[in-house]
Amino acid sequence: MRAREGVMRYEFILEERLTPTMREAFPELQESAAIEMPGSVLFGAVLDGPHLHGLLDRFQTFGLTLVEMRRLPD
Repeated sequence: MRAREGVMRYEFILEERLTPTMREAFPELQESAAIEMPGSVLFGAVLDGPHLHGLLDRFQTFGLTLVEMRRLPD
C-alpha cells in the first residue's frame, strides 16, 4: 500500500528510553519493541515539513537526544 501523496514514513532513533508521559506526547508514532538497545526507536507517518519540525521540537522539549533520523521506503 502506497503512502498518501506527500506523506512520508520516518524512523527516529533516540538515545533515551521513553517514559510513559513522553510516549503519550507522540501519539502519531509507534515504538519498536523488537530492537534491543538502551534507547528508543519510533516510526510512523509524517504529513509534511511542519509536522516533521514539530516532532523534532517535541523531542527537544523532552530533552531527548536524536541519534538518527531516516526516511523509510513507501
